[in-house]
Amino acid sequence: MAFAFATAGLERLEAMHHSDNPASGRVLTKTGFTRTGTCDRRTDDGTTAAYQVYALPPQAPRCR
Repeated sequence: MAFAFATAGLERLEAMHHSDNPASGRVLTKTGFTRTGTCDRRTDDGTTAAYQVYALPPQAPRCR
């Protein structure tokens, strides 16, 4: 994360996880990410699934 902000000059990092995998959300929270919303993503079989979106630092969500 330090590289992303200091060297690459990014202002925000985003991560997401499938709602069936809450452990990933706990890992993101422990590393400083804040949940910002939910995005629907298309899966390999053509259906959509809700993914939980996290950001560091938190800003307005890009999805709902």
